[in-house]
Amino acid sequence: FSERVFDAAAQDLDHATLFIVGTRGATVAHERGIEPAWSAPMAAHVDAIPSFANRLADALYGYVATGAVAEIDILFSRSATSSGIQVDRHSLLPIDFGRFGRPKQIQAPLISFSPHALLERLAPEYVYAQLCEAAMHAFAAENEARMIAMLAAKTNIETKLAALSRRERQLRQQEITTEVVELAAGAEAMR
Repeated sequence: FSERVFDAAAQDLDHATLFIVGTRGATVAHERGIEPAWSAPMAAHVDAIPSFANRLADALYGYVATGAVAEIDILFSRSATSSGIQVDRHSLLPIDFGRFGRPKQIQAPLISFSPHALLERLAPEYVYAQLCEAAMHAFAAENEARMIAMLAAKTNIETKLAALSRRERQLRQQEITTEVVELAAGAEAMR
């Protein structure tokens, strides 16, 4: 899916600081002459995603702290039931509050922090949750694609096996027919 993600980000690649997740993504970037600021292999299993998200968040915060990065968009592959694999893109920082539905309650929630302090404490949790979500979706999409490829390979093998079995039966039938004709000719010659 790395090609799809790079294609979706094509207009921004010239002036972006890239953080690339996955060895295939790093390979595709190298093939396209793109040098990432940071890259790491994708988590190999679901249990490794939270620690991976922590490492990625630490790297992102390091760039934000230096002032080198002001805005962060996240792009990842997502498995969509009706349309296969699609690339999802949204703003990670600054936080896109449009992603949150407006509360239906009229009464304001009770909070023990000032709204600014509460937002300051929730922002890192939001970023971490978004990184975990993106990694999980990408992991699921990759595994779904592998499963689809394996099913296609299995179908292809079954089709080839059926064709080879038919060919084997035809050749065996030809051998039997040839042997019967030879036996009949030999018996006729002996008479």
